[in-house]
Amino acid sequence: MLPPRPPPRPLDAHGLPAASRLERRAALAVAAVATAWFTLAAAWEMFGPLLAGHYASSASVGIIAENMLRWKILGPVWEYTAARPTPDMYYCHHPWGIFWTTAAFLEIFGRHDVICRLPAVLLSAATPPLLYAIGRSVYRPAAGAAAAAAFVVLPITLSFANFNALEVPVMAWTLLGLWGYVRLTQTSRRRYLAASVLGLALGMNADWPAFVLTGGLLAFVALRAWVLPRRAFGPGPTDGRTAALWWALTALAAALTVALYAFLFHRSGKLDDLLASYRFRSSGNVEPLRQVLASRRYWIELSFTPIAVAAGKLAAIVCAARLALLRREHDVLPLIYLATATVQYVVFRQGADIHIFWPHYFGAYFALAAAALVESGAALLERAAARRGLLAGPLPAAWPALAALGLWLVPLAAILRDGIPALRYARETGGRFNERGHLIHSDGAKTAFLRWLAPRLAAGARVEMHEGMKATWAQVWALGGRVVAPVRPAPRGEPPRGAYLADTRFMPDREQASLARRFDVTAVGPFWAIGAGLGAKPAATPERGIEAFSFREREPGPFAWYFISGTEPEREIVPDPFLTWELRTHFGQPAEPPGAAPETLNQKRIAHNIALAAGDSARAAALRAAIDAALTPLGVRFDDGTELVGTTFQDGARPLLTIVVRAGGPLPADVALVVRSRVVERAPLSTTMADPLVREVGLPTAIAPQRWRAGFLYADPVPIRKRPGTEVFWASLSGRAPKLTGRGGAQQVEVLRLR
Repeated sequence: MLPPRPPPRPLDAHGLPAASRLERRAALAVAAVATAWFTLAAAWEMFGPLLAGHYASSASVGIIAENMLRWKILGPVWEYTAARPTPDMYYCHHPWGIFWTTAAFLEIFGRHDVICRLPAVLLSAATPPLLYAIGRSVYRPAAGAAAAAAFVVLPITLSFANFNALEVPVMAWTLLGLWGYVRLTQTSRRRYLAASVLGLALGMNADWPAFVLTGGLLAFVALRAWVLPRRAFGPGPTDGRTAALWWALTALAAALTVALYAFLFHRSGKLDDLLASYRFRSSGNVEPLRQVLASRRYWIELSFTPIAVAAGKLAAIVCAARLALLRREHDVLPLIYLATATVQYVVFRQGADIHIFWPHYFGAYFALAAAALVESGAALLERAAARRGLLAGPLPAAWPALAALGLWLVPLAAILRDGIPALRYARETGGRFNERGHLIHSDGAKTAFLRWLAPRLAAGARVEMHEGMKATWAQVWALGGRVVAPVRPAPRGEPPRGAYLADTRFMPDREQASLARRFDVTAVGPFWAIGAGLGAKPAATPERGIEAFSFREREPGPFAWYFISGTEPEREIVPDPFLTWELRTHFGQPAEPPGAAPETLNQKRIAHNIALAAGDSARAAALRAAIDAALTPLGVRFDDGTELVGTTFQDGARPLLTIVVRAGGPLPADVALVVRSRVVERAPLSTTMADPLVREVGLPTAIAPQRWRAGFLYADPVPIRKRPGTEVFWASLSGRAPKLTGRGGAQQVEVLRLR
């Protein structure tokens, strides 16, 4: 026999749980602040260029949308093509809803970077109000405010709020579906039925986890309405005909969506590919779950903080207890979302091992569970106050709910302390965070180079890239819709009819020498471009040589910092006769010294080398003294004569460490200057563990060390993407490197420490 079911909270004229005016106003204020904050976070850098990392997949959505409009096709194609794509090129690992949405935005607003982010920004802005509406409808206004506030402080939800991929639309649309379902059960009005079915259908068209959530809700409603005794949950407006209609329409929407994609994928010949991809995503399930979670501990803490993890575990117990003891059907909603997030994170382990954003759905669970926690806390406080007669005293009746909400905001403030740095860390790294210790490229300078190059290419020119360019969808998007062939070997004969691009930092020196010897080269910093599309001359001419440009960087102003980029400097590409001399000299080409006086530290470095090459020791010494005065000295010497002279550190939107090296001569081919870092102490007041990984930080030098000349000065610019906590950076020479002298056997030297 089931014990008596506690009476539900009284409802107001709108079918919502009754609440005082003070509670409603306070809760709305909290929800409004949460929504405004989250919208501002999502919109940060929304008009800026798309760069490397996980965020580059937003560019892929733009490419797909542009292909859909250009070729009048329904299927997503991830690359630009010279002819109409065939169905076998369609991407069939996920539903196509996000691609159709972005195509609609592209059709309305045109081709702009913001289009690749705008759908996610708008849906993120709508998510806190939806969470408030669900919490307010299920429990009370204070619970709704708790849900909205909980969602907008999590590091993972802040970091991926503008990520136009799968999780953001799934959460927004399914929350709309859940809100419609709740309001339908409270009012039986058909407009809420429509909102519920539409939201769940759009969620299922965004990604497969929405099917897990919808299936769980359908199963629960079927049990509640037609299997369990009526007294289990009590009578409600969804009993009988209304419940049956909602269930039938939602099940029909799920069935039609499955049938649609089964037909589309089968017609494209990609059903086997889909199944194979999910077999791959679920690989690794033989390992014990405890071991898997332990290996992801830092990512989990970085994404949620230990406070949120502990609160989420407690909330799962509370929600299950509420469902069992109070038997109010809406207490199942957080548990259904928890099940959805768990299936995504635990079943598809390979995906979670690669993508730090994989547990994003736990953010929606945490928010819904927060509403249940605050409601439970308020109920306990109300009961205690009623026993002591406090509710009839001078205090307002709303104080238990507001006290529970206020108490909940305390741990949320502690979570936000880690959430704000994580937001910046995510933007700096393209959503990759520590990338498991691997080298991270932002592609900020590379994207500026590609945007500068695109209008200079001949119309219809095909672009090929050396593998060292490490091509991403963001690079392809930056070239303005051209056909791009990544990972192509360097040309051996005639110059490409279009353009061939290389990043010399990741190109073997012998291949650089071959290109410089046989083709006209346009160099922008470390990036080289050759090809007929640039006006290259196929025959050898005395005038052939490298023409170099440099990036002139400046800090963004307040407007540009917010709307364009707060994590990259503004860049202008300008001719650089100093760099032209340096590259030509190192690759055996005739080089005229610049007539202008050096202005920047890098130009003074090259001017020092020019003076040294000309035998002007007095000028070289004067320039060396000026350079030394601008450096933080290191004075680190190797036994072959190589010296780490000193460093400069420029803080700003993109912090930059520059290491100046005096060469003792050419180094062996397998020797490189490397910079690594480690977090030695976690950040003050942070609850998240310090990152345990040693991370590769330094980029290879644009001129290979085996081409260095004795006595010349070289600069190694190292973009710094600081991890939370105190991070220490060390430099060393790797490979068959010379040994440090006077360092007691140490092989590396500290070059920077940031707190």
